[in-house]
Amino acid sequence: MNKIIPALAAAFLAAGVAPAATAVTSPAAEDTHLQLTAARTQGEARGVDYVWLDCPVGNRTAHPYRAEACAALDEAGGDFDRLRGEPDGNCTADYAPVTLTARGTYRGRTVDWTRTYGNNCEATIKTGPVFYF
Repeated sequence: MNKIIPALAAAFLAAGVAPAATAVTSPAAEDTHLQLTAARTQGEARGVDYVWLDCPVGNRTAHPYRAEACAALDEAGGDFDRLRGEPDGNCTADYAPVTLTARGTYRGRTVDWTRTYGNNCEATIKTGPVFYF
């Protein structure tokens, strides 16, 4: 009976079924891997959108403005509160709140950031291309 378990383990390994830890590669410490979300609770654009942002730019990602978003984050040192955004922009006073979140890592540092803005325009002006999706 004790010979069955090693035989099964050997069969699984021979078939390419290995423990998950050996199949996963960790990103380099200097890489950025973030899940960005935008939750809109009122107005015409109700819903939650999300995208992955991976930097350096060569990594595969779903962010439509990856290069610009990575550059903006680098300029702010990974601090979402220091994003330059669009300082010359103007918005209406319409109230349709949007909550933005960023979770993951920026150059090896853990990120867990959330902010709510009065509307999508205000969010865009404050965060720039990072939340263009």
